[in-house]
This record gives sequence, structure tokens and C-alpha cells, in this order.
Amino acid sequence: MRLTIVAAVLAVGATACGSSDPAPQGQAATTAPSTGTSGSAASSDKQQPAVKAELTMQGKPGLGLLAATNQGTAPITFQGWPKLAFTNPAGEPAAIPVEQELVPGEGPSITLQPGQTAFAGVQLDVDGDANSFAVNEITAELPGMVPVKVTVIGTDGQPVADLTKLKVSEAKVGTMQPATQGVLVFD
Repeated sequence: MRLTIVAAVLAVGATACGSSDPAPQGQAATTAPSTGTSGSAASSDKQQPAVKAELTMQGKPGLGLLAATNQGTAPITFQGWPKLAFTNPAGEPAAIPVEQELVPGEGPSITLQPGQTAFAGVQLDVDGDANSFAVNEITAELPGMVPVKVTVIGTDGQPVADLTKLKVSEAKVGTMQPATQGVLVFD
């Protein structure tokens, strides 16, 4: 089955603060606020979304290419794996394990200028076995960014009317890369 999943997943203004060192693996480089006021602990370390992501499913069932494009006006820097989360038709979290893979290898620090795209491979186990969950919604989150809702687009280029037909038991996700080469090579 071939699908395209569209989402907004990144943020504006994620840049290294006075340092040329890349962010640690799995984290985004962000500018820390210099004010002494304390904000919400849950939202103060995450950037607001400004990126569109598409997960285009390939010919092999469950294999997809995640493409995240900076739609903001400022560069964003991150490194590591995107996080995927799923909800069931009741709107509750679905217990679908997502394994981080070093595919195609270590994820470099990536700075996306406005309009630029980064990529990761995704492999969904969509065999419909007893451990599979019907999916109502998918969210995606790049390192240090807020998670956002993913819109699923079918092979006909139209939004999938009933996402609950997608039954997933587990997922694997590769590291974000500046190019597509090798990102779909899962064992």
C-alpha cells in the first residue's frame, strides 16, 4: 500500500546559541531564552512548528520516506531521529512501539534553511496481526520540536478518508539525513 503522510513538524528559530558545535545526537540546537522568568516547563524547551513533512510510502508494504521541509523564515538546526506517535480511533495513545535505527548511519547535525528538506526512512509493520492497532492519527516530532498532527495522503494524491484502515503493530525510524540516499535500507 502506498500512502503519503503530510504534517507540520519543525519550528522556526532553532539555531545554535553562540556555538559552532552541533547539537548532541537526538536533540535540537535551540536558542535559550535569556529572561529570568519561568514559563511552562513542558513547552519552554520545544519550538513551535514551521515545517511540512511528508511520509511517502514505497512499493514495499510499510516502507516510507519521511521528508521534512522548513516552511519558516529562519533556519532550523536539529540532529537525530524523528519521533512518531499514534492514536487509536477513540483518540487515545496507541501502544505502537517505535524503534530508532541507525539507518543509514549516525545522523549529522542538519541546518535547514527556509525551503530546504531533510529525510528519514520509516518502516511500519502493517501486517494486521493480533498486535496491530487501527490508527486514527499520527503525530511527528523532530528533535527538540513540538509534535504535530500528520495528514495522510493516498497514492491518488488525495487525503485518506478513513485512516483507521491502516493497522500498525510496530514501527522503525531512521536518523534524519540531508539527502535520501540510503535512508530506506532497513534490514
